[in-house]
Amino acid sequence: MSSFSHSEKEFVHNEYEQKLNQFKEAHTVLVSHYGLISQDVISKIEGEVENVVSFLEIPKGPLKKIFFISVETLQNILIHGQKSSEGDQPNFFIVSKTGVKIDFVSANLVANNSISALEKQIEAINSFEDEKALKAYYLEHLENNQLSDKGGAGLGFITIGMKSGNKLKIEFKKINDQMSLFILNSTISL
Repeated sequence: MSSFSHSEKEFVHNEYEQKLNQFKEAHTVLVSHYGLISQDVISKIEGEVENVVSFLEIPKGPLKKIFFISVETLQNILIHGQKSSEGDQPNFFIVSKTGVKIDFVSANLVANNSISALEKQIEAINSFEDEKALKAYYLEHLENNQLSDKGGAGLGFITIGMKSGNKLKIEFKKINDQMSLFILNSTISL
């Protein structure tokens, strides 16, 4: 199947269905969302996450991390996700549990010319073996960076990396000459 025969929205939806089916085979899917993201949708998803994880008897520390990573990931999608050629912003977000791990997968459109910068940013975050060194990097980044044109200081990925305590995984799937789908995986060990 050629990705060029589909719109960006169809491409994102197909990837969502594939990821969801893949997770359903090996994980317990706790929350999933495909579609547009707004502050209202983030609040709704946050409520769904709260309802679902409250039944899992998760200790307070990891529970706070689950909420934090969910909200931070969704905010990143809202602020930094690109609009499709059709003018919408198709995205998806999945939270699943397998064994003693909670996995977060998010996806949004990115301009192909921004992929290199994203890869470098995630490589830098993943290069830290020590939690204190990553925190120092965060504080340095906070002091030295100015707000982007979208209002962020580039701290979202750093905070997700700090809270998860695990390496971030990324994947880019080219849709066309202008756009790719950016997939971010983060994990919390319970």
